[in-house]
Amino acid sequence: MPQGGKSELTFVGSLFLLGLIIFWETYTTELPAINLTISPRVFPYAVAGLLMGLSALLFINILRGDTALPEGHPEGTPIEKSDFKSFGTVLASFLAFLLLIERAGFIIAASITFFGITVAFDNKKHGRAAIFGTLFITVIYLAFTRFLNVQLPAGIFKGVL
Repeated sequence: MPQGGKSELTFVGSLFLLGLIIFWETYTTELPAINLTISPRVFPYAVAGLLMGLSALLFINILRGDTALPEGHPEGTPIEKSDFKSFGTVLASFLAFLLLIERAGFIIAASITFFGITVAFDNKKHGRAAIFGTLFITVIYLAFTRFLNVQLPAGIFKGVL
């Protein structure tokens, strides 16, 4: 396996899995009762087929040794191992957002996500990141809810903001 090939195979595998999910969801979707010239399944099937087909081609290329060279990385130098701690922190931040958005509200969920991502990117000034991130997200929340009339979940701030 060429250097960097495992991570590329993981990415290509996830694209192929996404294609399978799109294919399955399209297959199990009920069609509308009206008679249409073109089925609403055509485009999702095309996307699923392209994703799976191109993923298969990339998979074959990677196994043949055709891997990408990271940007700004001279040829022949070793590629550093993945930082799974930072990846796990970013992933946990996104999962926290999904779990908190309806319960705690947009401001708290997005603030926790923002803070988690700054920690993952090795920010040493945690207090500053938390304060400015929360202020920025509160401005975003107010801009969307007041000026654009897009209702974001208020959570525990319902009736306050």
